[in-house]
Amino acid sequence: MSPNSFTALRLIAAVAVLVRHSLIILDDEISPFGAPDIPALGLWVFFVVSGFLLPGAWERRPQLVRYVSARVLRVFPGLFVSLLVTVVIIGAIATPLGVRAYLSDPQTLNHLTKNLVLLPDYTLPGVFSDNPYANAVNGALWSLGPLFAMYLLVPVIGWIPWQRVRASVWTGLLVWSVVAPLVDAIPTRDIVWGNFVDDILRVAAFFCAGAALREWRVPLRLDAAIIAASVLAIVMVLEPELTWFVAHLVVPYVLVTVGSQPIPVLRSAGRFGDPSFGMFLIGFPVQQLVIHLNPQLDWVPSILTTLVLSVAYGYLLWWFVDQPLARMRVSSRRPGTNRLEAPRPAAVRAP
Repeated sequence: MSPNSFTALRLIAAVAVLVRHSLIILDDEISPFGAPDIPALGLWVFFVVSGFLLPGAWERRPQLVRYVSARVLRVFPGLFVSLLVTVVIIGAIATPLGVRAYLSDPQTLNHLTKNLVLLPDYTLPGVFSDNPYANAVNGALWSLGPLFAMYLLVPVIGWIPWQRVRASVWTGLLVWSVVAPLVDAIPTRDIVWGNFVDDILRVAAFFCAGAALREWRVPLRLDAAIIAASVLAIVMVLEPELTWFVAHLVVPYVLVTVGSQPIPVLRSAGRFGDPSFGMFLIGFPVQQLVIHLNPQLDWVPSILTTLVLSVAYGYLLWWFVDQPLARMRVSSRRPGTNRLEAPRPAAVRAP
């Protein structure tokens, strides 16, 4: 059982991302919500949690090669497997082309190679061309590039020897990420590595907020988190134009406070592993496939089917890809340990 609740937060975040995407890509006649402008709360959770945990991981082991290799092993093996499943299985089922024509199409290889270097590519030959949200294979992949860039920023700032200076840098980046687009300080609609600048800044701000909370050593109290969440709810009702600003202060504090607590129900979430990353990677294409195979299926069973399949895939990815790699990392840090007897890593670790 985990000593904290961060695994539970990641699971909740993965479900939130999946449901949000499903409500957006379902047919307006099937979903009563149409394509709502739902806040990307699930994505915010992933960035806040990573921002809070990774500076601590760097502080404990400030070795660049080890840190980068750990982040690479955390992201790319699961991404590679998920892309293969998407291309070879889901895409082959959903394309109107023959299997040979589909697999030999340059666009298929292009989709695989671009996404492997975190340059988002959303289409495969003919796949989901008749869906209500046509041609989009996996709209979740765009955020991996900004997330990995923030991973690499951690050691850059972590090399600063003074804690308050590090905290100030993270705070400054948070303020800049929020304010710069509003005052037209940068061309927010320019595209950097496949993403609009303002989209990158939106998620980067939450990573910076998590890191700033860590570096400032802010006291984390549940009663204060409840009060802060209440303030945000009031602002959303009375002053909705201020919601975005207040959310950058309140949401990270609430998430980090809850995640740091050994809440009995939540801390047991990682008992069988952490399927959140696999759910995140596969949920979008699975929902598109469910729609493709049964376009008249009502929105509730459609989302539930997607959720069940995605959770199952997430656990399989954890058990057969993520966890074996985590064990290899643990055994490599202990030269005298027999790899077959390497201790099981904690269910919650730095993302």
